[in-house]
Amino acid sequence: MGVMKRFEQRLEGLVNGTFAKVFKSEVQPVEIAGALQRECDNNATIWNRDRTVVPNDFIVELSAPDFERLSPYSGQLGDELAGMVRDYAQQQRYTFMGPIKVHLERAEDLDTGLYRVRSRTLASSTSAEAQQQAPQSQPHAAPPGYGYPPRPAS
Repeated sequence: MGVMKRFEQRLEGLVNGTFAKVFKSEVQPVEIAGALQRECDNNATIWNRDRTVVPNDFIVELSAPDFERLSPYSGQLGDELAGMVRDYAQQQRYTFMGPIKVHLERAEDLDTGLYRVRSRTLASSTSAEAQQQAPQSQPHAAPPGYGYPPRPAS
């Protein structure tokens, strides 16, 4: 990661963190959608002049209060956010190595209004259509691809 990208992420975190602490606002899905778009942009990998690959598996870490508020809708929200990522990627001419998934997780080290996004690129071993039609036989098996980046130190 370049120096400017790290600086930009730290500055964004500082500004977002300061506003969230001062105004104690809850995380809104539109904020998460914007963060997923930035995650795609920041982790885009150019394979050739016609193909730029972006992550397709996302974990959104939320504070305990935000997670409790959004978790009843996590399935539908994950699908909606995945659709938004798909639309954004199409506009930017990004491609994916497999199906897009967005998961919500609780993070005890985050205050209300703060969130963190981790992503990875997972290669699909079968076509996306076959994967949608057939249920996963081994839900705990790790598919091929890159791992999530480690959680930042608290």
